[in-house]
This record gives sequence, C-alpha cells and structure tokens, in this order.
Amino acid sequence: MSNSETPRALDREEADMVRQSQALDERSPAELRELIGRLRARRDKAQRQIRTRARSAQARGETAGADTGAREKKALLTEAIARVAEAMDARRSEGDGETKRATDNLRDAVRRKAENPTWTGPEDRTADQGPIETPNTKIAPSGALHAEGMRAAISRSTGNR
Repeated sequence: MSNSETPRALDREEADMVRQSQALDERSPAELRELIGRLRARRDKAQRQIRTRARSAQARGETAGADTGAREKKALLTEAIARVAEAMDARRSEGDGETKRATDNLRDAVRRKAENPTWTGPEDRTADQGPIETPNTKIAPSGALHAEGMRAAISRSTGNR
C-alpha cells in the first residue's frame, strides 16, 4: 500500500512514459518506437493481470473484483499509446520524399497486380501423366520392403516363426 492519500494507478516509470507521450515533438523516430514498445509492454502486463484475477475469481466461484487500479492503469497507457501512434503516423505521412515515393510505388505495384492477375505457368495446369504402364519390379513380391532377405534372417535366428 502507498503512504500517500491518493492512490496512483501508475508507478514512477509508467508515469514518466505517459509524460513523455505528451511531449513528442523533440523525440526521434527511434525514440518513439522504443517508447511505444515500452508502453505496449506495460499495457499488456496490466491486461494480463486483469484477466488472471478475473479467471482466478471465476475458478473459485466468486465474482471478479472491481480491479479499478489495473483498469485505470490500462486506460492511461492505452491513451498514451494512441498519442504516440498518432504522432508516428503523422510523421510517416509527412515523411521524407524518397521514403514516401518508395511506399507509393509499392502500393501502386500491388494495386496494378491485383487489377490484372495473370497466370504465368504452363497452359496445362496438371502434372498428371496417367498411370504407370509397367509394374514396379523393384519391390518384393509380397509388397513388404526387403522381404526377400527375411527368410535367410529368420532361419539364422531361433528358427521358423
């Protein structure tokens, strides 16, 4: 339990990450990726905690508790993730000219390929050439593998079976 009068949903590190998500202008793209990764990890941890508590209460035959602290933590982290993702999307849409051009070219190529699907294989799409004409003489008469050598092996062992 905390000694403070008002309980906090976030610990110091999580609160720091949420503060960082509110001031994103001076962050580099690598820092944004790292920040959103840490935020998602903490959100997923809170979500697993909520689910685990609900399942254990259900297994005991009880109703799940309010768990408001974990739910509040998850909501705050989700809002921070949305802010960072929105900033990343805005930067990506601005983007430098070459990256944006390459992305646009790729999208155009995928669209053109979807519009005009073409089969580049052979005209006859089956590889079936019909049944084999001659019987396979490489296998034993009984159909078992290496059956022709079994008679000698049995006679050398304890005897006929």
